[in-house]
Amino acid sequence: MADRFNVAEALAGGCPARADAWAFVQGFAAAWSTPLSPTDGFTSADVQRAEDRLGFRLPVALREAYAFFGRRRDLVAQRNPLLEPDELLLDPSGELLVFRSENQGCAGWGVALADLCREDPPVALFGDQLPGSNRLHFLDRLSLACVETVLSEVAMASWAEGRGRTCQATPEVVACLEEKFAPVALPPYPAWFEPMGQPVRWFSASGLLLCLEPGLEGVDLVVTGRTWADVQRAVEAIPGAWPPAVTAATEAADDHEWVLPF
Repeated sequence: MADRFNVAEALAGGCPARADAWAFVQGFAAAWSTPLSPTDGFTSADVQRAEDRLGFRLPVALREAYAFFGRRRDLVAQRNPLLEPDELLLDPSGELLVFRSENQGCAGWGVALADLCREDPPVALFGDQLPGSNRLHFLDRLSLACVETVLSEVAMASWAEGRGRTCQATPEVVACLEEKFAPVALPPYPAWFEPMGQPVRWFSASGLLLCLEPGLEGVDLVVTGRTWADVQRAVEAIPGAWPPAVTAATEAADDHEWVLPF
């Protein structure tokens, strides 16, 4: 089953309900890593302690994400981690509950305090690369932001393990990508490292994740796969100027390596 799992097919319809998002995470984890288990989440007591400390109740979607897969570091804490319940905090404005942080403290993801009463509230991105208020709309629902977290964190893990290639996304490359690969039904969203640039878009095939994101010279195509053979399949299908493959030695950060964005 794992070799036939296609992210675009699994996300067809765009997760209209929270349960759809969690079902996707369950299937994706089984296909790209290991199946979820009952010990992969934080307990209700863990979440309650965080709520007591903060003085307010967390949105239902965040509570469910913590309970279902919050401890699965391979899914949520490879590079830009989902904060653990005892790490939740407010941004410097005091207006956002921060639940995810870029690992070097350059950006963060949060929910406006005014929206905490909503079961699945919208998510904002804030960070050093944003002008003015330093805040930008990220995705309409926290459950979708969790899906994006899992996709991007697992893709980064695949890259770190040497299962990734990148090239400049020329018009020819983009046309080939759109013709040969399926678009993932995740709304385009700003990249934390270039939030005012082109929005991030995902495509997929069985065993493959393909991401269009801002690059040094416009837009880059980043390809990651379950295996090196999967990646080679994409490289052979897409007529890009692919630089030589480089095996990265980066490892997932441990519990205290990242820095909060303030």
